[in-house]
Amino acid sequence: MKVQLIQNNAQTEPYWFPKPCFHCDEPPCVTVCPTGATFKRTDGIVLVDNERCIGCKFCVTSCPYSARQFNWGHKDKFEDKSQPYSPETSIPGSEGTIMKCDFCPDMLRQGKLPHCAQSCPMGVIYFGDKNEDIVTNGEETVRFSELINDRGGYRHLEHLGTKPNVYYLPAVNRQFPLERGFDVDEEIIERYKDVPYVKELKKQGKI
Repeated sequence: MKVQLIQNNAQTEPYWFPKPCFHCDEPPCVTVCPTGATFKRTDGIVLVDNERCIGCKFCVTSCPYSARQFNWGHKDKFEDKSQPYSPETSIPGSEGTIMKCDFCPDMLRQGKLPHCAQSCPMGVIYFGDKNEDIVTNGEETVRFSELINDRGGYRHLEHLGTKPNVYYLPAVNRQFPLERGFDVDEEIIERYKDVPYVKELKKQGKI
């Protein structure tokens, strides 16, 4: 999952925006894949079969959410061959193919939440079945429809017609300063070096 720093305009404060694969009901990535390596399961999850992927990157350019990454082979962890390959786990990775968030279907088979929902210390990631109208973050279980209605939930770039299955809840208040998100490796901070807000924080010595 990518976490991006977004600022809607110069007059508003920036905010952190987690962006997984949106597992769309109308996924353009599936339509453009020439080998069928990208496919949509009956339960709505979109997966990539690296054994069929030829690395053409058509799916990368067609995804409006920039949810896909090309495995250039520079990360050793992507090449772990210690276990048999499965599209449901995305590992071991294969150099020259596409990777992305897969909603951890292997975890779902065990009745567990995806790794992102399990590991989020603030419990901000809910997961569940929209048809059953139930979602949970591991601590509390709520009705999906009520959560969306009560909190004004929305779908990112919904006007594109992809019918994404990831919803966002607008922030009620900011519990922690944005700078806390930079308490990470210098290599990650370097990615945001050209963002005006980040430049100002560095100038003030806050990061």
